[in-house]
Amino acid sequence: MKNIKRINRENLKLINGGATCNYVCPPGPYGPGFPKSCEAFDALPACCKSKVLVSMDCFPQ
Repeated sequence: MKNIKRINRENLKLINGGATCNYVCPPGPYGPGFPKSCEAFDALPACCKSKVLVSMDCFPQ
């Protein structure tokens, strides 16, 4: 059996999608041809952006 190192709570909160988001994130999808626009995606808080489905067209190339 492998010995697994535990992550402390402070480092766990730094992981994307961690328990630091205090917002109710609206469901997606976002992008052209979807129910919600890229502008609506840009208005989301940063912690919600990693939790919703979004089209690649919403990101600048």
